[in-house]
Amino acid sequence: MNKQLLEQHLALLGLDETEIKIYLNLLASGPQTPLELSRKSGVNRSKIYRYLERLKNKKLVEDVDSGWGLKIQAAGSKNLELMVLERESELDEQKKILPAVLTELKAFGPKISEQFQIKSYHGLEGLKQMMWNQLSGKGEILQFAFETRNEVVGRSFAEKVRQEQVLRGIRLYEIENASDQGSFWYTKVREFPEFYESRHISPKVLFIQQNLAIFNNTVSITNWAGENKAGLEIVNLAFAKMQREIFWQFWELAGKSLGRNSGN
Repeated sequence: MNKQLLEQHLALLGLDETEIKIYLNLLASGPQTPLELSRKSGVNRSKIYRYLERLKNKKLVEDVDSGWGLKIQAAGSKNLELMVLERESELDEQKKILPAVLTELKAFGPKISEQFQIKSYHGLEGLKQMMWNQLSGKGEILQFAFETRNEVVGRSFAEKVRQEQVLRGIRLYEIENASDQGSFWYTKVREFPEFYESRHISPKVLFIQQNLAIFNNTVSITNWAGENKAGLEIVNLAFAKMQREIFWQFWELAGKSLGRNSGN
């Protein structure tokens, strides 16, 4: 058994490091009192009860009467399937009410024309959040592109973004320095080419070294060189309008492309 791989899979199912440690210890050693479990697992006694309660709520551990008092044991593996099904049901409900919640929340903020915010993001997760935010674009995303989404956040997440872009009917327009090879080798999302258009521009005209995206009232700038993964979102209607006009000016200067070698 590959314990490390099992721990990774349990983490993907929503268990944190301490919950995994307790759960696997119970599976391996059988029913234990909280004190015994604390000693064997190395989880502090002051924390063990809190984590056991969390695992009970997930239906992964249960109380058992051993004849010598109550002990804790790991529940059957079928309960993992039940936990995932319950989370799917909760997620479906959240998706149903999300549009209404977003509409209601907008009423609490200042008028969009008056907003001026600068939001900062750090690390890979921050860049993923920025990329996902672009999917709120109403009909289009405009981007000065340096490299592909694959290079920025990894292919797996980039494909999720492309798929969601297609589902939402958002068209991506890009201006780039990369030459067009007329190929979409970088993606397996079959409908993506229908929602993508790019134009090549010479670096002598515009030297692009970062991704700058414009959507709605937001301008998004990302940097991912080496370990320095960071980005900014500038939220302001007037600034976004100005950047949008600049984009379309360069779009007219650029040569048309129907696809490209690097892709996005």
